[in-house]
Amino acid sequence: MTVYIDEALLDASGLMEFPELYAYIIERDPKPPIETAPPVPIGDQTLQEQVKINADILENTNEEFVPPEPNM
Repeated sequence: MTVYIDEALLDASGLMEFPELYAYIIERDPKPPIETAPPVPIGDQTLQEQVKINADILENTNEEFVPPEPNM
């Protein structure tokens, strides 16, 4: 699958919903296409599955994040 780097960046940042922004970037600074890498297997799961599992764990914890106090 060939994806333009601008398209990959816009998709990763959630900006593919703005086609006028994509068209502007392509017109202003065209880039050569890049090849997307296949999912990386980690044992029996892929990296994407591990990230989802980690996100689910973080979202379902009852712990409240307490930011560290700034050094003064």
